[in-house]
Amino acid sequence: MISTRNSPAYRWYVVCLLLLIFILSYLDRYIPTLLIEPIKKSMGLSDLQVGLLLGPAFSLFHVLVGIPLGWYADRANRKYLLIAGIIVWCAMTVGSGLVNTFILLLICRLGLGIGEAVVSPSSVSIISDYFDRKERARAISLFMAGPYLGAGLAFLGGGVVVRWLETLGPMQFPMIGALEPWHMAFLLVGAPGFVFAALMLTVREPERHEKIAPTQGFGTAFGYILKRWRGFGALFVGSSCNFAISTLAFWNIPLFQRVWGWNVAEIGAVTGLFYFTAGPIGTALAVWLQRSLAQNHADGSMRVLIVGLLIGVPASALYPIMPTAQLAVALMFLAFIGKSVATAGGPSSMALITPGEIRGQSLAIYNTVIALIGPLFGPPLVGWAIDLSGDPKSIGVMLFGYVTLIGIPSILLVWLGLKHYRAEVQALERALELV
Repeated sequence: MISTRNSPAYRWYVVCLLLLIFILSYLDRYIPTLLIEPIKKSMGLSDLQVGLLLGPAFSLFHVLVGIPLGWYADRANRKYLLIAGIIVWCAMTVGSGLVNTFILLLICRLGLGIGEAVVSPSSVSIISDYFDRKERARAISLFMAGPYLGAGLAFLGGGVVVRWLETLGPMQFPMIGALEPWHMAFLLVGAPGFVFAALMLTVREPERHEKIAPTQGFGTAFGYILKRWRGFGALFVGSSCNFAISTLAFWNIPLFQRVWGWNVAEIGAVTGLFYFTAGPIGTALAVWLQRSLAQNHADGSMRVLIVGLLIGVPASALYPIMPTAQLAVALMFLAFIGKSVATAGGPSSMALITPGEIRGQSLAIYNTVIALIGPLFGPPLVGWAIDLSGDPKSIGVMLFGYVTLIGIPSILLVWLGLKHYRAEVQALERALELV
């Protein structure tokens, strides 16, 4: 049994199961984007309040608890930590379908952030201990298809489900009362997570590898990163930029509704189709680049991140201001490919410069940094700018300015920091040879 559980087939089974869980987490995270207008109408919200629900409501607790949970993941059983996280976030998603006030919905979205804070650090840490350094980037790149497949499922399948629920109208339930279609959408996407929590019991907690020192205190990862701030800083800037421009997807529904008059099913179908096509294309391109660049470059994973930014930033800035919906859709497809390439490159790059005993906490720090710039500030900043303009149709111009101001300086900083990242990869490889 042990040998079976050490087989390549079993290792890839673990990757696929963790990928499905990651997909579900992004489905739960993105489903509110399809419900912006009905929630806004039902509760009488402003675009700023909508931005708070889309960004900080999820990201605030995700940021606050991410690093402590990452530290705990370096010491505890990561499998059971993941199970607990899945149960918490799914319970909060179901709870979102039972509330009727802005404050209660905000609280549920905060709780979602707590549960999902364990997913990426624990999963990448587990995968890293199942695969050696040669295979690791490929396994993590596959896992990192989760955000695109999950968001794609939210838009493509969610758009159809939301339209179907709208035809049914409000429904009455014993002891609960009337639930509107947007309530039912939250209930439907939250319930399946409990099945995945049970499936995690089939995963064996792997032995931790690539340790270069005994496990130390809470601040060890902070000290390790700060001492090497140039190499880590370049990676954090690039990934933060990619995550920040990815928040445009939160505004895709109102963008196409307000500027080009599309309905939620049409926007959901196109956006979801892009996540399922452009996302995997970008992931496949990233995997191919990882394999090709790794042969001659120690910083191959970081170069993958840069390629993604060079594709994704210009396309993301331009598609919201296109004169026609058709041109916007064409550029959005290219933007999705670029963002998918960069998404795969980030965690793979992180795993190659962090020793095994602090990998969970380091990845939690990484996720915290990129969440501060992306979901925490991006959606409310865009919403505030739209409210300030007094014209809901100004959304395209605001999104263009947001991407441009973040994207161009980030690409320059990442390119300048590439040599420092490369030095950190080589330094860790030398240290591991001495252990």
